[in-house]
Amino acid sequence: MLQALKCAGAKCVSAYVTHAVFPNDSWRRFLDNKDVCFEHFWITDSIPHATEISRHPPFEMLSLGPVIADILLRYDLKHP
Repeated sequence: MLQALKCAGAKCVSAYVTHAVFPNDSWRRFLDNKDVCFEHFWITDSIPHATEISRHPPFEMLSLGPVIADILLRYDLKHP
């Protein structure tokens, strides 16, 4: 996909991954990618190692906690 974006003339790309599972530290391949620059690579804190990944640009963390808490606090058990 990155190659297709490069061929189409993309200078930078942003991406979003809900559940950032990167086997064998494969997320490191996105660091300093000279072929296509990731301006932002958003991941959520749905798994423990996301905190470590988000310490390395272009990765940025989006927290699911406030969203989940808001939904649970608004849920009415009497009126499903």
